[in-house]
Amino acid sequence: MDEFLDHELGDERRELLEKRRQVSAHTGKLEKAFQEGNLEQVERVAARLEAALGRQQEVLARLKERLPSFDVPGYLREVFDAEFVAACRSHELQVSGSFPAYEVFPFRVRVHPDRRLVEVNERVVRLLRPRVFAAYLQEQKNRLYKESFNPVRFIDALASVYDTILAVRQANSGVTMQRDLDVALLDVYDRLTPLPAQRRQYPLNMFAFDLHRLYLADAFTASDGRRLVLGAVRQRSRALVVYDAHGRDLRYGSLRFTGKGDG
Repeated sequence: MDEFLDHELGDERRELLEKRRQVSAHTGKLEKAFQEGNLEQVERVAARLEAALGRQQEVLARLKERLPSFDVPGYLREVFDAEFVAACRSHELQVSGSFPAYEVFPFRVRVHPDRRLVEVNERVVRLLRPRVFAAYLQEQKNRLYKESFNPVRFIDALASVYDTILAVRQANSGVTMQRDLDVALLDVYDRLTPLPAQRRQYPLNMFAFDLHRLYLADAFTASDGRRLVLGAVRQRSRALVVYDAHGRDLRYGSLRFTGKGDG
């Protein structure tokens, strides 16, 4: 893509920039002539502006004719992958997966060649230059880190869901449940987001990102004194990838709360 946009279309792009400068200069001179009441100058500059606009249209027409020659679907299928992975690594973004679906923590990225676009967390993005797209992901990630996050409030929400799940199990079984049993993270997430709209607003990868932020804050204790413990799961497909404060990827599938609470 860089070769096509920067080299094959380079002449037309440079000409358009030059014509834009000319049009801007003529427009400024025309406005000055109007303000001065210099009608002879108005006529001269108007003719030059008309000629410059005509040449600009000619260059633009040539550019539009050449654009369809670039095979965007083929580029996305055959070239994008290697360049995108390299661009992510240059920005120190953790990337996993392969074409057409990637995890660029904490984003889900999917490439749609036939639609000539990519999606980030199911939102359309049309930045098809890998280095530009990777920079965009880095910027979005930086914004997430700047957003307000209350670790204790998040842990308390997890504890509340955890208690609810255990209470439901106990009611269904009629047997008193231990207070520190493991509960699947996916079950906790489902309880946090019972409606499809809530899952779209707070996707699973963003849930994993909030768990990651607990590591950054080094906070795992609820307001009632219980401690959150993340655990493994046998089924790899039910595990979440959570990065610790040092960037190491950890796979968790369950959680539990230990210690004494208020009740």
